[in-house]
Amino acid sequence: MSRAVRGRALAALALLGLAAGLAPQAVRARDGGAYPLACRDVHADFARTEHCARRAGDFVRIDPARLARMPFRGGVTEIVVDEIGWLWARRDGLALAVFPLDNGPDPFAQGLVRARHAGKVAFHDRRLRRVLATDFDWSFPFNARGEALVCQGCRSDGRQPSAMVGGRWGLIDRHGRLTRPLAEGGGAATRYFGWPR
Repeated sequence: MSRAVRGRALAALALLGLAAGLAPQAVRARDGGAYPLACRDVHADFARTEHCARRAGDFVRIDPARLARMPFRGGVTEIVVDEIGWLWARRDGLALAVFPLDNGPDPFAQGLVRARHAGKVAFHDRRLRRVLATDFDWSFPFNARGEALVCQGCRSDGRQPSAMVGGRWGLIDRHGRLTRPLAEGGGAATRYFGWPR
C-alpha cells in the first residue's frame, strides 16, 4: 500500500472515530502517539489548531498533516505550540523548542540555533541535530567570527523583554572551547559586539 493511500485510509479512520464519538485524543499518529497539544500557525494569523503536537523527549512531534500547507525555508518552518513556545519544525514533524527572540523563534545564526538541553544552552543545526551542548546558563548566537558570548551564573532581570544580568561572561568557539575566559567584566561583550574599546 502506498504512503498516499495509507495516509488517506488513516484520515478516513480518524474521521470515522470522531463521528462515532471518540475523543479527539484517540486520533493517533502513525507511530502510535496522540497529539494532545494545540498549535498556532504563525503563517495564518496565529490560527489555533487543536491536537497537533506532543512532547517527545527533548523534541516535539507535530502532526505532519498540519505542516503540509506551511512554507518552509531551509528545510524548516516556525510554529508555536501551547505550553511550549516557539519551535522550528521539519516537514516530517520533528520540532525543536528554541529561544524566543522578540516575536518569533531564535533565528539561525552561522547555521545554528539556540535551544535548551538539561537546563543549559545547546546549539542545533537546520536538521535540528544537536551539534553542541554546553555548561552555560545563557548564550548569544554565534557571530560572523564564529564566537558566541556565554555566561555562567547569569539570570533574567525579569523585565519584558528581559536582559541577562550577573554571572561571569566569556566567549566560546563552535566547538564549545573558551576563546576568552569567563570573567566579571565586559571584555568578552566588547569583543563579541565589536564595540570600540
